[in-house]
Amino acid sequence: MSGLSVVIPCYNEEGSIGPFLRELAAQARLFSRFEIIVVDDASRDGSAAVIRSLAAELPLRVITHPRNIGLGAAVRTGFNAATLDWLTYLPGDGHVPAEEVHKFLPYMAAYDLIITRAAARPGATAYRRRALTIYTVWVSAAFGLRLRDFNGAQTWRRSLWLRQPSGSDRPVSLAELLVRSRAAEPRMVEIEIDDLPRRDGRPANGSPRAALRAAWQMVCLFVEEGRAGRWHFLRPVAPDRPEPLPLKRVA
Repeated sequence: MSGLSVVIPCYNEEGSIGPFLRELAAQARLFSRFEIIVVDDASRDGSAAVIRSLAAELPLRVITHPRNIGLGAAVRTGFNAATLDWLTYLPGDGHVPAEEVHKFLPYMAAYDLIITRAAARPGATAYRRRALTIYTVWVSAAFGLRLRDFNGAQTWRRSLWLRQPSGSDRPVSLAELLVRSRAAEPRMVEIEIDDLPRRDGRPANGSPRAALRAAWQMVCLFVEEGRAGRWHFLRPVAPDRPEPLPLKRVA
């Protein structure tokens, strides 16, 4: 079994972060080593208090940003602090069930990068579904990455992560990480995981303004990569796509 560091970026998830962290801690038995790193991205609700109380009873490492700088930056903070062979992140709102980490195990020996896509998106509005489809098609074509979901959780072999540039605080920095990883030619696989409605609150970055900002940032990244001579669309790559694993819950 491999060791796994799980990063939990958290911003205003007071209503969901507690139960989710308890469920995640129960998955430690599946791995040889297991650590949970919670990155509180300057939450303004009671999330910090919930996390502090749980840190007294669960094996958590807690990092707090002095100001809110976004999901991608929070993931990067956690990954940089991680110590085990593999790194992943799960959203603190619980919409990806904690037990989904067991689906990474069959692929850790043969791959460097495990990319996930949602089997379904229950609760997503028609606008959000269309926006995600357009975003995925455009980014896939522009950067030659034939992925079906650029917003899913990414699970990295730590040795691959350490070869990555530091990245940026762009709203699209998660997609940027995948684009930058192309230089290392990682062995990639794309798998399905469950996706549930949020337990509490509303999703962030779902407005038309956020979508326009993300589109502009991807244009900037495209220009930057092109200036560096990296015209990825001329050499498209696709991850392996195994058949979905049986939908079996881990007790």
